Amino acid sequence: MNTMTAFPTRAASIAIRQPRITHCRITAKKSPLERFRHFIVSTDWEKRYLCNHWIDKICIGGIVVSTIYFLPLLISIIQK
Repeated sequence: MNTMTAFPTRAASIAIRQPRITHCRITAKKSPLERFRHFIVSTDWEKRYLCNHWIDKICIGGIVVSTIYFLPLLISIIQK
C-alpha cells in the first residue's frame, strides 16, 4: 500500500510567480479636507500650476480688469 502520493507542483509554482493585481478598498472614507491635504502633499502642483504662463496671464488680466472697473470709484473718492 502506497501511503505517500506525489502531486504535481508545477501548476502551483507557476501560479505563485505570476504577478497579480491587488485591489485595496478603503474602509473609512476621508473627508474632503483630508483628501485635499493629501493632494497638496503628494503631488507636484506647485511646478505644474504656479509656473504656468497661461495662469500668469489670466491673473494679470484679472488685475487689469478689476483696476479698470474700480477706477471711477477711486477717482470720485480722490476728488472729494
